[in-house]
Order: sequence, then structure tokens, then C-alpha cells
Amino acid sequence: MPYLLAVVKETLRAHPPGPLLSWARLATADVHLSNGMVVPAGTTAMVNMYAITHDAAVWADPEAFAPERFLPAEGGADVDVRGGDLRLAPFGAGRRVCPGKNLGLATVTLWVARLVHAFDWSLPEGSPSVSLDEVLKLSLEMKTPLAAAAVPRRAT
Repeated sequence: MPYLLAVVKETLRAHPPGPLLSWARLATADVHLSNGMVVPAGTTAMVNMYAITHDAAVWADPEAFAPERFLPAEGGADVDVRGGDLRLAPFGAGRRVCPGKNLGLATVTLWVARLVHAFDWSLPEGSPSVSLDEVLKLSLEMKTPLAAAAVPRRAT
């Protein structure tokens, strides 16, 4: 099941459910960054997970959906999405990391496996093709809601 976990990680990278993590912090004094920029005192800063997960300096070909990037056997990286690697931290990190991160990963992985195993998937007749265009709100939402037809597979 390593590929399934890689698909879940790649989905969280490509479409982070919480693109702006609530790691808001207030600079109480001027902060001089290593790149020469200054964050002035009184500035509220937030982590833009969407920008990090789509940054070409962090991820090779960030616009491509490539689960193999998380498979060490395929030359990919073994990235911990539970807050141990800040390149991909959909659950946050540090003291305020999501307490349900392990349950969330286990649940999503289980349900994706069950849905893929139990059903054949297609677009309903007359439905437009799938568009992965997104709208940034409090969460990252599909611009056009997904319509899918699930046909149960017969037990063999």
C-alpha cells in the first residue's frame, strides 16, 4: 500500500485542504530574515501552505500530480506529513499540530482504499469533464464541484 499513501500525500500537497495554516504570529520586534528582508514589528504573519507546496524551489514540477515523488523506491522522498517536514505540513507542526492527524491520515487512507477497491468510477452522462481549478476561501475548494458515478463491483 505504499503507492496509496503516496497518492494521499500528493493529494495533500497539490490541494492542501487548509491552504493558509492558522499559525498566525505577531512580530513584537523587527525580524531580519536570512534573505535580507525585514518583517516589521506589529506584522501578523501566516504560513501559506499552498505557496510552499507549489514552489518550484521546493518541489520538482509542482503543478504535476506525481505520487512517485513520495516513493523512495522510485527516487522520491519519504516525507512525513504529520508535521515533521515543513515542506508538507497540512496538519500544522510544533506544539499546535492537529491532535487528530494520525486518525485523519488513517481514515482517509482506509476510505480511499475501500472506495477504489469496491467501485468502478466514471463521469455521469452529460457531466462536464473534471476540472481541478480551485477557489481559495477558508479552505481550498473545487471551482466546479465534482460529479462522479460509482458502480459497485461484483464480489468474485
